[in-house]
Amino acid sequence: MIRICYSHYHETFLASSAIFFKCFPKFSKDYFCTFEYFLGMKEECSLCGGTFSHYSLIRCPRCRQLYCRNCTIFSWNKNVLRHVPMCLNCARKIVSPKRTTRFGTKYSPLSRYLARRQRYITHSTLTFTEIEKIIENTLPSSARARQWWSNAASRVQAQAWLKVGWIVHDVNLDDKTVIFRRVRIPEIRRGRKRRRGASALAGKPFRPPKPRTFRKKLPSKTKVAMAMARLENVERRKLSMKRYRGKFKPRSAFEKRLYRPEQKPGKDD
Repeated sequence: MIRICYSHYHETFLASSAIFFKCFPKFSKDYFCTFEYFLGMKEECSLCGGTFSHYSLIRCPRCRQLYCRNCTIFSWNKNVLRHVPMCLNCARKIVSPKRTTRFGTKYSPLSRYLARRQRYITHSTLTFTEIEKIIENTLPSSARARQWWSNAASRVQAQAWLKVGWIVHDVNLDDKTVIFRRVRIPEIRRGRKRRRGASALAGKPFRPPKPRTFRKKLPSKTKVAMAMARLENVERRKLSMKRYRGKFKPRSAFEKRLYRPEQKPGKDD
């Protein structure tokens, strides 16, 4: 009831304190000092990281995190018939949802992130915000407890760093940071065999490579059969043509139409 009577702003609370104690004389100044202490509590915005008063921050109903007014929007809810606050992260997920086809678990991107760095570093310090950017999702509310970061192989989040050879070395809940430590040296997979160096071939005599022998490609039986059939057709056509003795050659129909047999055109014509 006391939280409803007073405004969320500290200045408004101080201005209305005199009127409040006149209306409610049972409350003493000890209560006033206690309320002023709670109003002076500071919290960080989960998105921009700014420090604000606890009562000036807004809790998102979807992810249950605290955000400042610059990082929240108000959208109309048909169920409750009023404007409901929502953080910009949840609004972005609603407007542009992620791909439905996803490989692995929710924390598989964290496994790939640590696997790429295990050859170069032995310790990696990440904040909660950086982990959320890597996995492209928000951490659950239970991640604010130390038990959630235990190296138990039965937990889904622990399998993300245990299967790539990392463990959680330390967790700082005040600073919201996690220190990962590498415990297993990565195995280097060798694909191709390396060529022998010039020093290994220094004492051996030079042997030229063998020349490549090109095998003659024989024609297919189908092409041979088609060629033989064409030759036989040519021979049959020659045999079917009429043969004439000597140099006699019959006149063509074109010559018959031009002149008579007894009159042959001369050069002048």
